[in-house]
Amino acid sequence: MTWRWISTASNGNRIDPIMAAPLPNFDCADIYQEHAFLVELTKGRDAKVQVFEVYGRAPTAREPEWAPETILRCEAEKAVWDAISAEFRTEFNRRLKQDDKPVGRWGSDQTAVQRLFGKELLVLLWAVELPDVREEEIGVAIRNWHGLKPEERWWLYTMTAAATGLAHQAGMGWRGALRQALCFGTRNDAFHLGAVTGRGKLEPRENSAFAEAKTKKKSRKDEGPGLFFVPTPAE
Repeated sequence: MTWRWISTASNGNRIDPIMAAPLPNFDCADIYQEHAFLVELTKGRDAKVQVFEVYGRAPTAREPEWAPETILRCEAEKAVWDAISAEFRTEFNRRLKQDDKPVGRWGSDQTAVQRLFGKELLVLLWAVELPDVREEEIGVAIRNWHGLKPEERWWLYTMTAAATGLAHQAGMGWRGALRQALCFGTRNDAFHLGAVTGRGKLEPRENSAFAEAKTKKKSRKDEGPGLFFVPTPAE
């Protein structure tokens, strides 16, 4: 876990370190040792949301301390973040539950986000980051973002980050293209990115692991009574 240390003066000149609660996160135990993303909310009248890509790594034995490199990928109005953050929480926690992992939550100031989740987050945030994006466009972008597969979001992130992935490049190149793509249409349109003609499935294939699991479960039932079974005496 990533822990923040708070120093408080007590007992004269003595400084006592106090271990605070771990950083709120979505599947990122220690952002200093993981390639991940950090979502930071600033305070004040001009509050912003800032998303950093953090190149965490394990320290070497020769380093008394270490600080991972960061890149500021996006900075937008906090109102934009408030409009879309619940969508991220719902989507990420749904998948974490499927993998039997602890669910996450957004912190009031900083939140660590697993690397792939962070890429998906930025695809939507980049699409709606500019001040002139209307509320209806944000709703359409959310719907279209949900219509994309995670792998499609990863690809869009990779292409955008390679060309226009810095905070000051808002609306440029691939960032502008993301807005055009995700904000396309209205909330009432029948068409959206999740209903692409031609999307289907391959023929089903038997899952051997599932069959094996059923066999093991059945064999346990056939093992008979447990250690404390008391047989009924014969009449």
